[in-house]
This record gives sequence, C-alpha cells and structure tokens, in this order.
Amino acid sequence: MLQNCYFNLEFHVKLTHLFQGDVLDIFEQTKNWVKTEKIYTAKILKNLMIIEKNKLYADLKYSSLHKYIIKELNYSDAEATVRTNAVRLMLKSKKAQTNLESGKLSLTNACEANKVLGFSKDPGQIERIVDQASNHSTREFKKICSEQNGAERREVLVLNELMIKDFDRLRKIYGDLSTHELIRILLEKELHAPGPVQSVRPFKIKNSRFIPKSVKKKVYTGRCANCGVKHGLEYDHQLKFSLGGKNDAKNIVMLCRSCNQRKEIKARQTGFFA
Repeated sequence: MLQNCYFNLEFHVKLTHLFQGDVLDIFEQTKNWVKTEKIYTAKILKNLMIIEKNKLYADLKYSSLHKYIIKELNYSDAEATVRTNAVRLMLKSKKAQTNLESGKLSLTNACEANKVLGFSKDPGQIERIVDQASNHSTREFKKICSEQNGAERREVLVLNELMIKDFDRLRKIYGDLSTHELIRILLEKELHAPGPVQSVRPFKIKNSRFIPKSVKKKVYTGRCANCGVKHGLEYDHQLKFSLGGKNDAKNIVMLCRSCNQRKEIKARQTGFFA
C-alpha cells in the first residue's frame, strides 16, 4: 500500500512538472505571437497608407479603401472602419504613424481621433488630438472628445413596413448596402443629379471649363464608369480641358471621386494625361 502511495505521489509530481512546463510554453508562445502580430499590423497599415494615398484600390474597381479592405482582405465592416480611419490619421500625422508602430496609440483610439478631426488640416489641433489619443485609454479619450466637442447630433428614424420593403427594392438596384448608405445615395442623387434642360433650342457648345447642363444630362449614367459605384459622382474630361479637351458628350464621363483622383495620380506619375 505504501509503495503504491509513493508511486502515485511520484506520478503526480511528474504530471505537475509536465503541466507547468506546458503552461510556461504556451505563455511564451503567446507572447511571441503578439510581438509578431504587432509587427505585421504595422506593416499592413503602412501598405494601406500607400494604397489610400495613391487611390490604388480604384485599379481593382473599388470606390474606397473601406470596400477594398472588406472585399480583398476579408475584414469585417467594423474592422475595416477602424483601419480606414487609422490610415487616414497616419496620413495627417507623422506622430500618429510612429505611435501606432510602437503600440503607444491603439487602432481604436486612432479611429476615434480621425473621426474627431474630420477634414481638419490644422497641425496644432491634429497634434493635440493625437497626443490625447496616445496617452489615454479608449474610455478616457472618448470622454475627453465628448467634453471638448459636445455631443453628436443624432436623429432616430423609424421606418414602417412599407418603407422597409421600399428599401429592400432599392437594394436590388444598388446592391447589398445598409439603409444609411442608401439614404446617402438618394440624397446625393437628388441634390447633385442634373435637372431637366430648360431650353431645347440647339446651340454651339463653347469650349470653356464649365460643362453645359445639356451635356451633363446626356452623359449622366448614375454610376461610375470605372467601379460602378452609384454615389460620389463627378463629371470628368477624358482628355483634360487644359490639353484641349472639349466639353461635348464624347469627352465627358462620370467617375466617382476616388476613381477620378486615381486617374489624376496615374497621369502625374506617368506623364500621360490623355
């Protein structure tokens, strides 16, 4: 009996040592993987920054970095939103780039900081917000932003069953978009689509920078000629006006803002503006 007790005790000690060894291994392994994750996160953000700066996603017929991240990199909508905002903050601030790489600034706080800044180009404000985002927890930073900028204006929209069905019909036209995105498209279409031409009398189109309403009406397609997106549309000269391009329907095309910017960037890089 005593011998069996010694055997059981020895087995328990060996098992304990083995288990403790496995625990130490898994802790060390996890720590190493976290370091690797941080390294690759920084590398991914740098690449995304180049893609956003040069609008490279337009070459793959995406209208935004956000859509590229979802469709090509398989991130969720929430993950894509965080990374898109972090990248835009990095483009505004060198300090944000450095702090994200070192881990001093979290992706979540970088996202919140960019939302607060919006389209601001004020170096002092950008520096202050980046410092606050880097030196506070997410909860503390959100509280600071709320105190400094006031509460966001929010409106609750209640849809009845008929309106919900109408939005479902719209999704068959515009694709699987959120109700918020569909409302944006409808507002943009109503506010920016060319109205009916008042006069049907023929006239000679003057070659000026301003595109006549009759030409806009003729070329309006409601979608980007490159990526097919149906919002954020602009009229673009296929041959630049400064190079002799005319304002007739043959030379005007509809592009979204991102695709239009990508076209200009490629033209500057290659020197080919036609």
